[in-house]
Amino acid sequence: MLIGMSVSCEKQDWFSPEDVDALKANFQTQLNDLTFANNALTTSATDLTTQVTTLTTTVETLQAEVTSLTTSNTTLSSENTALTATNTANTTTISGLNDDVTDLTAQVATLTGNIATLDAQIVTLNTTITNSGATTTDLTTQIATLTTSVTTLTAQVATLEAAADVLEADILAMKNFKSIRDKLDVMVAATIADVNLNKAIDSLSIGLTSTSITPSVLKGLVTAEANWLFNNAVTSGTVSMTTSATAFYNTSTDTNVVNYKTLVTELTAAWNAAKEPQLILWFIEFIKEYENL
Repeated sequence: MLIGMSVSCEKQDWFSPEDVDALKANFQTQLNDLTFANNALTTSATDLTTQVTTLTTTVETLQAEVTSLTTSNTTLSSENTALTATNTANTTTISGLNDDVTDLTAQVATLTGNIATLDAQIVTLNTTITNSGATTTDLTTQIATLTTSVTTLTAQVATLEAAADVLEADILAMKNFKSIRDKLDVMVAATIADVNLNKAIDSLSIGLTSTSITPSVLKGLVTAEANWLFNNAVTSGTVSMTTSATAFYNTSTDTNVVNYKTLVTELTAAWNAAKEPQLILWFIEFIKEYENL
């Protein structure tokens, strides 16, 4: 009886087959949940790695744009230096343009520093992903921050490029005006026998005389005088060329005369504002050839 009672007590502590199956099912469910969670985390890490690669490519593109912009600023600085040396009357304005170029260069340097900071952040992010020490939320937040920074930098680069284009156009306008003004001064001082051509030169000189050193104003004067020249001092108008000058214009094979005729033909077909300074300069060359100056 004692032996029977002992065996009976031990059996009471055993798990029934149903209990064993229930435990196995519970463990399997937990294992499946852990497997799914692991797969989801692995997928998230892969997506984050792809996003970091994309950000790295974007930063490299920005670096290339900054390098190009730096080269453009260097060219603009060289042009400003040459213009300052040859145009005393425009010294103040050119100094201001040089300051603008310096400001642009400083801004480019700041952008370059920001890009270097982004590079360092990307390295840190890559390390975090490799070590799996951060949560998905932490990595997503860092990527969002980097994306915002790249967007801001891209907008700043676009703004700098636009400013550089405006500055380059202003410098070109001043250079064109100075070139025309210098050649007109020589022609005004010379003796031009042809009365109409002499009147045309005097009229151009008066029209291109100004105390302003603003690029937009100077460009406007060149436009106005180019229009006047085209309408009144080629072959028709109130100050048209004389018969002999017209004959020379129509028959001469001199390179300067041929170039001037070609330009007039192009402008007759379709006016191109970019060629306005060239029209005035070629008209001066035509007179020099005709008068043997």
